[in-house]
Amino acid sequence: MISSLSEEFVMKIMLQKNLEKLTLLLLVVPVISWNGAALAHAPLFMMAPEAPGKGAFDLHTSLVHSRHGGERRTESELEFTYGLSRDFALGFGVLFSREEHFEDGMGQSAASGIDNPDIFSQWRFWDRDTLGAKYSSAIRLGVTAPVGDKSVERNKPTIAGGIAYGMESIKWYYVFDARYRFDVEDDNTKSGDLFFADFAVGLRPQLGGIEDTDTVLFLEFNYMNERRAKANGVDNLDSGGDFLFISPEILISPNNRTMIRTGVQIPVYQELNGVQKPKDITFKFVLELRY
Repeated sequence: MISSLSEEFVMKIMLQKNLEKLTLLLLVVPVISWNGAALAHAPLFMMAPEAPGKGAFDLHTSLVHSRHGGERRTESELEFTYGLSRDFALGFGVLFSREEHFEDGMGQSAASGIDNPDIFSQWRFWDRDTLGAKYSSAIRLGVTAPVGDKSVERNKPTIAGGIAYGMESIKWYYVFDARYRFDVEDDNTKSGDLFFADFAVGLRPQLGGIEDTDTVLFLEFNYMNERRAKANGVDNLDSGGDFLFISPEILISPNNRTMIRTGVQIPVYQELNGVQKPKDITFKFVLELRY
């Protein structure tokens, strides 16, 4: 009798555990399916190891506003990405820029035009699915074509590359990346190369059904090292430095083909070389659509 009761108790425990695993699996599949129709949940100011999937076409519309001393810059970009395979994507971006300059006693000046277009590729070279989470790594390479309006952009290309690693689960996210940007010398002047290292953690505060609006909160920690600019081969001592930012963000997805992302990048530490004006807050808004 005791043996029979013990066996029944053990079977109930095993059944309960299997039901819990099945429930978790049913929740996970629609949420972390990066290769299907759903858009990936990615932070705003850094790279993420995402891939749209074979045949998927993404359209990103973004608006960025930043301030730096007496300069203000507003950018509006249309970015198109197409998945050539499950893990490899090509894309290009068309950017419109407006720059405004304010100097004490000198008044205001402004310039606007089409910026240099950006052509890029991204390859997710590793990914692993587990019960409740997905892990991925990707590399990205991009170059700008020097055909934009010269009143707002350079006559030479900019080359950029990066690598990212991340995890996405039902409730939590984290992403790491490292990136480098190199400007080709333009008319004996060269902007300082940029190195970025970023970390982001994300939280889905409430789990919903497949048809419910999905919300994810992100907090980024962004580091940037800017090398000194050069003119005629000589370093500009009043340029470059080290910067640290924090970036709170919110992602809202009304359905699996639409996502709204917005956030602000706040400087918390700046070690500037020479005499420079500090960087200010940057605002960013992105609307993503998948076809």
